[in-house]
Amino acid sequence: MKAKKIKDMFEEPKMPQIFSRPRTPNDNPFVESMFSTIKGAPQYPGRFLDLENAYDYFVTFSAWHNKVHFHSGIDYVTPEQCHLGLRDQIVAHRKADPINQRLFRKEVNRQNQNVLTANSKPVILNLNQEPPCSVINI
Repeated sequence: MKAKKIKDMFEEPKMPQIFSRPRTPNDNPFVESMFSTIKGAPQYPGRFLDLENAYDYFVTFSAWHNKVHFHSGIDYVTPEQCHLGLRDQIVAHRKADPINQRLFRKEVNRQNQNVLTANSKPVILNLNQEPPCSVINI
């Protein structure tokens, strides 16, 4: 049996040969930017316990990302506001009174500071917890 060239191996099942490298932002800047946004969010758990846990996280994240998070690329409005056609109106309103708008933004940011990390379940912390033991101590 003779080995094939890599190029031929990809052409046979009609798969494109992609030369992008992992963790290289110049290769795919849009995907890398989204990964950065997801992993930089304060509520990002780092690891997911199972598929359901990941699904629940991304449902919450996408709602926050599209309805609450202001995006610099679209003049600091949410994607929802932009898709509803409110972007030009919001930007014009900001430019009309920049001082009050700045004070308003500071107040909103102060109030919403812990919204993303709010957890309705209480955290029980026991620093001196004894590990479970399979041997009974007499």
